[in-house]
Amino acid sequence: MRISGPEVLLEPDAAQAIAITLHELATNATKYGSLSVSNGQIELNWSHEDDGRLNLRWMEMGGPPVRAPTRTGFGGRVIEQMIGQLKGETRFDWRAEGLVCEITLRV
Repeated sequence: MRISGPEVLLEPDAAQAIAITLHELATNATKYGSLSVSNGQIELNWSHEDDGRLNLRWMEMGGPPVRAPTRTGFGGRVIEQMIGQLKGETRFDWRAEGLVCEITLRV
């Protein structure tokens, strides 16, 4: 796992939403994605823009081939609801080489 980004001070609601989001992404990666195989990798990057936006990017690599799900699962709904409550945006890109999840919210 590679993690990079600046230090960011978060309000409790934003911290909780991000913590739950990362937990859901890690759980799914362990069950189905890049963490389900020994050579899988995750890259987590974030940036804090001058206008207050936090951009977070979760990228999986080296796992089994990925296909877009036919329905949104429980974890995906939780992520979208938690981030949506903070007026943030969530984008899932189901690339064959691994899931990319991008989240933008004001902190």
